[in-house]
Amino acid sequence: MSSFFISEEPAAEDIVPGDAVLLAGGELDYEASPQLRHQLFERITPSTRRVVLDLSLATFIDSTAIGVLAGASKRLAEVSGGSLAVVCTDENVLRIFEIAGIETIMELYGSRDEALAPSARAG
Repeated sequence: MSSFFISEEPAAEDIVPGDAVLLAGGELDYEASPQLRHQLFERITPSTRRVVLDLSLATFIDSTAIGVLAGASKRLAEVSGGSLAVVCTDENVLRIFEIAGIETIMELYGSRDEALAPSARAG
């Protein structure tokens, strides 16, 4: 059984209206993907500009979870013209993103501060 968690981060000063922030950690695999998808897609509305998914506590991601992220990114663009920003610090997870070519369809950041910076929201 894999270890996985996901939670919505409480509103903070650096989170602007139209943004949602989720924190997910552990192993993002086949078992975790339905919950990850549900949590992401639940936040995609016509008023959602960005979803920031903080994976700084993630230790593994597989192709199923990559597919969920790609689907969420596409759905955000279709529903609101919004974007998905992913915070990732684990070298193994970053390598999987690189192999999958995922950085072409979503924004990758090395820290939550970078992802929530005004310059990140503008781009």
